[in-house]
Amino acid sequence: MIVIPIQLSSQTIFTRDSLITKFMSEWLGTPYKFGGSTKSGIDCSQLNKKFYQYVYKITLPDVCYKQFNVTERIKKDSLRIGDLVFFRSTRSPSGWHCGCYVGNNMFLHAPQRGERVKISSLDEPKYRINYKGAGRMGSPDVL
Repeated sequence: MIVIPIQLSSQTIFTRDSLITKFMSEWLGTPYKFGGSTKSGIDCSQLNKKFYQYVYKITLPDVCYKQFNVTERIKKDSLRIGDLVFFRSTRSPSGWHCGCYVGNNMFLHAPQRGERVKISSLDEPKYRINYKGAGRMGSPDVL
């Protein structure tokens, strides 16, 4: 396995391979758009779906709660790069928010209206308080 560090402000993210690095570099900064799935605007569940299709060739369901339902529950202290993380959200019509764990306690996500795809810390108060759980797709050896 090749580990590629990406420096983002004061945080370094360690990715598994160049596919993850390429995906993040292509999507970081994309505007949030509820229900969107393109570079002109994307929401959190569609970003997860694109990530999994691009990196792992796995098709995820369209919405967070369905992604939650098809993943195996894992403990927060067992997160691996590529695992999905889920949150309660009062700003989303569905009540859900999700992202993809990228290492170093950080996750990639499309946050909310007025923001852009970014990497945030699971330790930020709004994510720590609203953390719902994490899930893993497929065999743990694959991810």
